Parts: sequence; C-alpha cells; structure tokens
Amino acid sequence: MNTQFRHLMLMVKDVPSTVKFYSEGLGLAVTKASPTWAELDASGTTIALHGVEEAPQTGSSPILSFVVEDVYGAIAALESLGATLEGRVREPSFGKVAAVRTPDGHMLSLLQPVATSAPSSTDTAA
Repeated sequence: MNTQFRHLMLMVKDVPSTVKFYSEGLGLAVTKASPTWAELDASGTTIALHGVEEAPQTGSSPILSFVVEDVYGAIAALESLGATLEGRVREPSFGKVAAVRTPDGHMLSLLQPVATSAPSSTDTAA
C-alpha cells in the first residue's frame, strides 16, 4: 500500500476569518484562498480550511502545535483575533507552553523553547 500524507484539514464556519486568524496571528503563509476553502503553509505542512454551514464539532480536536518566539506575544495576537487561553501559561524545564482555543474551537499548543546559547570556545576545547 502506498499512502501519502496530504494535509491536515480543519472544518471551520468562516474560512476568510480563519485565514486571517492563522496568517495574522501566527504568520502562516496563505497558499490558496476562497470563501469555502483555503490552504496555509505551516513550515511545509499544509493546513487546509474547509468551510461548513454549521459550527464544527471540535471537542478534543487534533491539537496543532506551534513553536513561537514569544508565547505571550503570540497569545495576545491570537486573543485579539478571537482566541481564548485555556488555563495558564506553564513553564516546564524546556520552555513556556500555552494552550489556546481558536474561534472555531480547535486547540493550539504554543511552545516558546528555552533559549540555547552557542557553545563558547572554552566549552569545545579538548
């Protein structure tokens, strides 16, 4: 069997608003857009947005995970576009993590990794 992953598709009520949410809120490039279908490039993975008449049943929808430079800045940008923060920003050893629900009810995970510094010359000397 030859299977190829094509894209991740989200059912959304308002495609143009959802395109704005992902393109302005997270900086994703729009590769196709119409009132009922759009595609966004998420670092090589296509997120397809399919317009539906009724609000989608999202429940525990797939969680889209993004690495961001500034988790608080990303939250603010997404909230200004209708997102809601789920819980609080957590700070485990590997960075800052937040869960955000989109206006359509889909879940996003935002990770701001701990900054790593380049090794100094004394670290690499043998």
